[in-house]
Amino acid sequence: MGPNKTLFDRNLAKKDSWPLNGDGVSSIMTDIAAVGYDTPTTSYTIKEVATKGRSFDIREHDKQDPIKLSSLSVSIRATFSSIDVVGGVAPEEFREYDVAANFRPPWGWYSQSGWGAGIRLMASAGALYGAGETALVVSFIPLLALGSQDGRFTLDMGAGGALLSRHHFGTQDLGGYLQFALTAGLSVPLFKRFGVGYRFQHYSDAGMYGPSSTGADLHMLELTYRF
Repeated sequence: MGPNKTLFDRNLAKKDSWPLNGDGVSSIMTDIAAVGYDTPTTSYTIKEVATKGRSFDIREHDKQDPIKLSSLSVSIRATFSSIDVVGGVAPEEFREYDVAANFRPPWGWYSQSGWGAGIRLMASAGALYGAGETALVVSFIPLLALGSQDGRFTLDMGAGGALLSRHHFGTQDLGGYLQFALTAGLSVPLFKRFGVGYRFQHYSDAGMYGPSSTGADLHMLELTYRF
């Protein structure tokens, strides 16, 4: 106790030269020295960062980890029908062939049995065909997924956006390059990590480009591989 107390007494005599006064580590050490206790040791590391001539304490255990996404599955999708479901009757028939990837953020509500609900993020890229014209289409859609936590049995639905390289297909005009995308899907296991599913996809401008545009409905088969 003797050497430590002498050291704190010397520091107390020079407290005006300390970088912090009244707050932080300096005031804590002052109170400790005043009652004659040794300097405590902590389980975390304190780093001093100089900013404009002043020092601030950063405790490493207070740092927040970034949100992490885990890859859930990848799918190959193909349209087998374009029967209209949402909105007006489309004058042209559309086909889409694409690849989609599903990601799982750390947000979910599952019971001990492994069943529940969670958030998914679905990104896709492919080709949209209609009236002899082809467009590149990419989409990003957040999903609410119900089913098993491992993704083997899943019923999902969501709304997001899609970007097309063209919006005129024969006599039909989708309105513009940016489209709203609505989707709903069902997936079941097929063999080991492979699964099969159905997906409904709707593209529409929701009147953003005027009342004369018509959207497109797609009914698609999915072949999925789970990671």
